[in-house]
Amino acid sequence: MKTIFTSLFLLALLPSTFAHPTNALETRDSCPTCNPLPSQNKCDITTSCIEIPADFGGGDICACRAGYRAADNTGNTNVQWRLPWTAAQGISQQGRVFVAPGTVCNTLCDNWQLGKDGCTEVTLKDTCA
Repeated sequence: MKTIFTSLFLLALLPSTFAHPTNALETRDSCPTCNPLPSQNKCDITTSCIEIPADFGGGDICACRAGYRAADNTGNTNVQWRLPWTAAQGISQQGRVFVAPGTVCNTLCDNWQLGKDGCTEVTLKDTCA
């Protein structure tokens, strides 16, 4: 009986986020967001959950490795997009592709070797705000 009580007590302490479906994506305005906490990070292993500057709406979004994009390149900016993130907002991320949580980034961009001028086949959004 003590084991059952202890188990129920521990379950009550778990954050309420575990009660929500794992496929539910939080979307802030026009960009799907992620949570950088390891237990709540829904970014694919091929991406990282990074903070974006306030110039683009702030918050956290999944970023592909430099030179990579998602395989789905239909122009759907709810799946993947780029931002005009220049050095004026910190380290330039102009060639970086951002994706919705859970999206895999294992496809090399057409011109990956061009750095900030690469990945132009992915749609450029002005902001996430």
